[in-house]
Amino acid sequence: MISGLKTGLKKLKEAGFKLTPQRRVIFEVLESSDKHMSAEEIHKRVKERYPRAGLATTYRTLDLLKELGLVTNINLGEEHKHYELAGKCHYHLVCLRCGDVIEFGSNFFGKIEKGLSKDHGFEVTDQNVEFHGYCSKCRQKGEKIDDLACGYEG
Repeated sequence: MISGLKTGLKKLKEAGFKLTPQRRVIFEVLESSDKHMSAEEIHKRVKERYPRAGLATTYRTLDLLKELGLVTNINLGEEHKHYELAGKCHYHLVCLRCGDVIEFGSNFFGKIEKGLSKDHGFEVTDQNVEFHGYCSKCRQKGEKIDDLACGYEG
């Protein structure tokens, strides 16, 4: 069993749910993916391995897994959400022109979390950091792009 699957099975059992074949395949699809996927993309991959899976069941399962803290959903500037397994501490750069998403890690945000906890007695349980702008490929096309969003150049 995959470690994420073990964690998922444990959380599902603790919450009174079973690990059905569809839930198992959804976990495996999410765990094997190297990109953020919409529910429809997840469902398409699930159907390849479990043809009887229904789209409504995929949506319900993703909602349940989100409720249990096993997956997160993010809005990457499109009209639908994208999903990924929870616990992957990373952030996103989203290009407004081409839609590319660049993931990056940073200790900077961990320092902010510690500061919030220390200064305000606040326990951070989740975070979602996205920067929207223009990737290097789009910027090289020579079109004028406005200055920094917040005007900070420090």
